[in-house]
Amino acid sequence: MAFYVIFHRASPSQWPSILQNGQLNKVASQDRSFHEWYRFILSFPPHLVQDYLTRFGLNSDSVVLDPFCGTGTTVVAAKLLGIHSIGIEANPIPHLASRVKTSWTLDPHHLVREAHKVTELTHGISEYHSQQGLRTLPGETFKLLLKNSISPLPLHKALILLENLKPHAEKDYYPYWQIAFAKAIVKHCSNLHFGPEVGVSRVKRLDAPVAETWLQEVQAIATDLRQAPTSSATTRIHRADARDIASILEPQTIDAVFTSPPYPNEKDYTRATRLETVLLGFMHNQQDLRSIKRGLLRSNSRNVYTGDNDDQWIEQHPAILQLANAIEARRLELGKTSGFEKNIIG
Repeated sequence: MAFYVIFHRASPSQWPSILQNGQLNKVASQDRSFHEWYRFILSFPPHLVQDYLTRFGLNSDSVVLDPFCGTGTTVVAAKLLGIHSIGIEANPIPHLASRVKTSWTLDPHHLVREAHKVTELTHGISEYHSQQGLRTLPGETFKLLLKNSISPLPLHKALILLENLKPHAEKDYYPYWQIAFAKAIVKHCSNLHFGPEVGVSRVKRLDAPVAETWLQEVQAIATDLRQAPTSSATTRIHRADARDIASILEPQTIDAVFTSPPYPNEKDYTRATRLETVLLGFMHNQQDLRSIKRGLLRSNSRNVYTGDNDDQWIEQHPAILQLANAIEARRLELGKTSGFEKNIIG
């Protein structure tokens, strides 16, 4: 069985063209179905995955793995090509996105019909309660948000919408509503901007039509579901730590790996999804945040904890150790330091 490992990272020779063409890493108009339901700002484009999966000859008999599947670009592209796939993701919102974006059997009419009812109910309640005082999050939970990431009135409306979604929590359409909310709250209702790091815009969105934009995103999902191709490809999405992959997969069951792993670049992946993670109830306090961070591969020196034993995972892999030693030698040669160096060694 042939086995391929494909890491997405632009080579230096590609940088000029990427810098000249900002569209290269964006979703092409013909690729927006399913992919656009919710995605990271730094997600690699679907056409890249499709190109590699095709060039490597993967087909309906193949299984592709993305051990850091994020918001599902690899697994969605594989499903569209009729290729079986497995995704692993430890961050709760991206995991939810990958799971929902590869499930195409939901009745779109039912999805939208019930969403209309919620929108009408939410609009009336929101107008009434805004006169009685704005709702907000408990203090400990509120502190988890990036400062000023959402203005008081949109937050008030979002909390009322979420309250009206909760009675539907056991319904099969509820996860789709959650993803629609995650996209709407960030794209249409928050003060966040991505460039590429997450930050807070100087121009504050003091108000926003929260329920209405949520409904628009639900309708967009329904449109894609109506046009979903018939696919016999299976997709399994695990919420798990990729470092513990041996407990998830059977040996000799994967034909290819296509992934963009978290590089040690001081990026905190929990910040990019903080607003939606908190509002959707996946995180309530610092303990919850710490628990999520501990389940992620270390890419940020602030996420390094006493007792981490990541070095033991690779001590029996000479090729990895050789690469690490080469990087360390170069660091010393240049007289550089790093956050990882200070936290792990110094």
